Amino acid sequence: MSIEFLSSFGLGALVVAAFQAFFNLYQAKKVLAFKEKKEAYVGLLQAYHKAAVENTDRAAKDFGYWQMRCELISNAKVRKAIQDIVDTNEDIESRHKAHERLKAVIRKDLGIQI
Repeated sequence: MSIEFLSSFGLGALVVAAFQAFFNLYQAKKVLAFKEKKEAYVGLLQAYHKAAVENTDRAAKDFGYWQMRCELISNAKVRKAIQDIVDTNEDIESRHKAHERLKAVIRKDLGIQI
């Protein structure tokens, strides 16, 4: 009976260790994805601000760079909201709505609840 007990205990420990390793890997991927998204979104917002304030070709290209980075890591709703910002450049009321949509979809993508 003691051999069966020891073998079942050993098997249980292996299962727990495997589960823990899998869970730790899953958590590490989640943290990395959050960091990558956060960096891209903050970079996009900073470039957007700079483009609005400076209105230079260089600032517009910098915004384009961050827009491309966001397209690589974001979901379809975020990409659409970013494109809406670009498309509403001349329409103040639509731009305001686009800002609100962008903030909402970025919060949701990052899992930030307010």
